[in-house]
Amino acid sequence: MYITDARHFLDEKGAIAARRGPAKAMADFHAMVIACASDFDGTGVMAPSCFKCKKSAVEATIAQDDAILWSCARCKAEGRISNWQGTLWDLSERPDLGS
Repeated sequence: MYITDARHFLDEKGAIAARRGPAKAMADFHAMVIACASDFDGTGVMAPSCFKCKKSAVEATIAQDDAILWSCARCKAEGRISNWQGTLWDLSERPDLGS
C-alpha cells in the first residue's frame, strides 16, 4: 500500500514541486486521484489510469477519517492519501456555477 501525504508533493505555492521524472509522474497521478475522489457533483472528472499497470482506472473513495483510498482492481495496487483538503485538486468546495 502506498501511503501519501499530499503536501509532500507541493511547493510553497501549492503546485506540484517536481518538474520531471518519476516524482512528477507520481504527483500527477495523486493529483488526479484527489480530483476524482473529491468531485462530489459528479461533473465528469475521470478516474486516472493506475500508475503501476497503466491498464485500468483506479477507484477512489473518501474514508471516514477523510483520507482518500484508491485501488486498482487489475494489478491490486492501492494507496491512501492524507492532507489533500485545500490542495489545488480538491474539488469538494468549488462554487456552484449553475446558480
